[in-house]
Amino acid sequence: MGRTGAVTPMAVMEPVHLAGTTVQKATLHNSDRIKQLDIRVGDTVIIRKAGEIIPEVVRVLDDLRPPNTQLYQMPSHCPECDSTLKRPPNEAVTRCMNLSCGAILRGSLVHWASRDALDIRGLGEKIVILLINNGLVNSLADLYDLTPEKIANLERMGSKSANNLIEAIEGSKKQPFSRVLYGLGIRYVGSVTAGLLAENFPSMEQLSQASFSDLSSVYGVGEEIAQSIIDWFSIEKNCDLIQQLEKVGLQLEATKSKTPTVDSSLTPFAGKTFVITGTLPSLKRNEAKALIMEAGGKVTSSVSKKTDYLLLGENPGSKLTQAEKLGITQLSEAEFLTLVKK
Repeated sequence: MGRTGAVTPMAVMEPVHLAGTTVQKATLHNSDRIKQLDIRVGDTVIIRKAGEIIPEVVRVLDDLRPPNTQLYQMPSHCPECDSTLKRPPNEAVTRCMNLSCGAILRGSLVHWASRDALDIRGLGEKIVILLINNGLVNSLADLYDLTPEKIANLERMGSKSANNLIEAIEGSKKQPFSRVLYGLGIRYVGSVTAGLLAENFPSMEQLSQASFSDLSSVYGVGEEIAQSIIDWFSIEKNCDLIQQLEKVGLQLEATKSKTPTVDSSLTPFAGKTFVITGTLPSLKRNEAKALIMEAGGKVTSSVSKKTDYLLLGENPGSKLTQAEKLGITQLSEAEFLTLVKK
């Protein structure tokens, strides 16, 4: 179960070698997929790595099914907190709706500390579990009340590691508003969308007061994301969290650039919209995004008629297919870097 409360069924199998790794678990996605596969305990299945990464069950070999098997039923209660699970209308995913669920808290903390969010070195899942199990952290804001003395005696910690972790947590207060926004884990708000929101609503206060029309009119946001943002701010517990984060000194406003103003019409990608897909040979995605923005362009997360360029890496997925249908110009990393230098 992840930070959004989504309960993802997994097939547990005898170990099998697949594409260079030993695989023992494969995703079944959701209850609809389970019904479609008609998968049961004891079945023999064919699996693959979706996108060359995630093991998934492709089909069941019915001829090898043992007798007297029973249809699998999704659980009715959360395996973590025992709250009743719900499947929201028009969704395939079953979710735990309890915001205090331990699994949601654990996932939220790991996401908050991730590289593209607050980038808190040393705060991985194992340390997060230790902090939760010892009653030291019950929300994102609680991280900023930790001291070396409080955590030095935890398992796998020690004085030096404790000091390093507290320094990393303290350093995260300097991360820009867009990263804080992404770190909150608002549904559908990825790092690119968080950047767009920070540009158009340069403070948490402005974002929280934005209307559905204001949000959905931002190119790259749209109605689904707009509604998700409104829903998130409608929850009192989330608004309390924002107040707590403000008190401990997180950046809840976008800072104005101190660099000299450059005529955007003179930059190579002035007014151009990019989508990045796949793994680039040498650039990290954030590095490519920064180069595009410095050159006057902007980055969105999905391909549309308004997209000017698709920056293409290895294993591009469905975005390449959509770009080909729309006749959008594709750039390799080498071609992209050549244009940047012009």
